[in-house]
Amino acid sequence: MTTAIAQQYIDGRMRELGYTNSYYIRLRHYVLRPRQTVTILADSHMFLLINPAVMIRVQSAFGIYDLTVDTVNELQYEHMGNIEVENYANHRQHIEFLQVIIHP
Repeated sequence: MTTAIAQQYIDGRMRELGYTNSYYIRLRHYVLRPRQTVTILADSHMFLLINPAVMIRVQSAFGIYDLTVDTVNELQYEHMGNIEVENYANHRQHIEFLQVIIHP
């Protein structure tokens, strides 16, 4: 998912949820060491995966994004709650999200 598509998606998704003009977007760029796993505590924030690397797994209650898995039939770019991010590679990788922070 590119940044431009993600921004259009966010606008529509926030409108669906009733938060038109009640949110802001923050770019989150994580650097993962080889074989590193991190947990992002997103609470009620929405994280949209953009420009993902190949050897990365992102998993939350919303689903999974992992190009190496053949047991799922849909990859998820939208994540909330506890988000686990794993770098499968033997080298450092970057992963970017657009974080949507809702303010009432």
